[in-house]
Amino acid sequence: MEKREKFVRNVLIVLTFISLLITLFNFTYQVYDDRNIEKINNFLVNYVNTFVMWIDNILLYVFAVIYIVLGVKSKKEVVLKVSFSIFSVLTAIITLTFLVNMVARSFGMFN
Repeated sequence: MEKREKFVRNVLIVLTFISLLITLFNFTYQVYDDRNIEKINNFLVNYVNTFVMWIDNILLYVFAVIYIVLGVKSKKEVVLKVSFSIFSVLTAIITLTFLVNMVARSFGMFN
């Protein structure tokens, strides 16, 4: 495996892990919003849902596309590389929010 491809893969793994943590914190906040959520709210507002979320999501999209391109060029384990890239994109909170909004619209939850 080429060094560049390994680097992109490793960065994509780290970004996906960070994205999963961001999603975990946000879903925890939403599920338990009827309880004392001041601590997690402050954490989300001050740290996670600011530049960390946006930078992680943008970098995740960029590195996923780069990994798909490198995977197709290498012609080795293309399905695995493309699948992992798609999984990474689907873990991004921006993508999940978009999908939730699509489902909500389909059930007429928005005006």
